[in-house]
Amino acid sequence: MTPRNRFGPAERSARSRLAQLLHEHDFIQGSVVSMARQCGKAGCHCNEGEKHVSLYLSAKIAGKRRMVYIPHDLEEEVRARVEAYREVERLTESVSGACLDRVLDKKRERKGHG
Repeated sequence: MTPRNRFGPAERSARSRLAQLLHEHDFIQGSVVSMARQCGKAGCHCNEGEKHVSLYLSAKIAGKRRMVYIPHDLEEEVRARVEAYREVERLTESVSGACLDRVLDKKRERKGHG
């Protein structure tokens, strides 16, 4: 295992936050989408242009993109889980970039000695 002190402060912070998110928070890979639709009922206000607005989660389920209806009372929870996933993704990219930089540094060192 790699000693933590070999990582710079920014990478240590990203790794720490990433571990915290993975262990303590639920997350969902997807997007929250607001959709406006007509119900088709005769006499409904949506036939006059004021459509019904519903919230959906756009996510891959069994390899296919699906739209899952989100009831109003779950909106805050779903939005928080989607945002947690986005933070996981950002932190993973940050850590990955630092790891790539180390590999490229090693590659440059070898080229300089060869």
